[in-house]
Amino acid sequence: MSFVSHDLICENGHGMPQEVYRRSEGPPPCEVCGAPTRIGWFSGAAPGFTGFGTMVVDGKEMSTGDFESYRRNLEANNPGKRVKVESYTNQQVDQRIDERKQRLADSRKARGIDVQAVGEQRVESAVKKLEAAERGSLSPKTISAARNQVAKIANSFKKTA
Repeated sequence: MSFVSHDLICENGHGMPQEVYRRSEGPPPCEVCGAPTRIGWFSGAAPGFTGFGTMVVDGKEMSTGDFESYRRNLEANNPGKRVKVESYTNQQVDQRIDERKQRLADSRKARGIDVQAVGEQRVESAVKKLEAAERGSLSPKTISAARNQVAKIANSFKKTA
């Protein structure tokens, strides 16, 4: 779930400052005349999500709980307007991840990228780095880390193939 907040301007020049909407749905139509809108940059900072449970709104980081009180305050200061935030179930999140992986695979296939060859090249490159580390005068800890990296790359390749 990805939300953005932009200043929106419709084709007829009506402005909607700091409108919050879902990125996947695109900007909403103008509230005054219903015309299509485009992003404008006339009022300042917009919120951005910084990690699980935190976001940056108006230049300051806040928790989702703080955002709820901020959202209520926004709605109180803007009668007739509503900030709507939706959440997803774990199943919906997993479905979106699977769909994204499929789109990526389809895109790679359309561009002629062989996923198996790319994975083999990554593993081969990691093995070469490991061999170079073993030939050098590196500590056992560094060599162990290189071995772990080879295993990690090989396992991630198996998951995507």
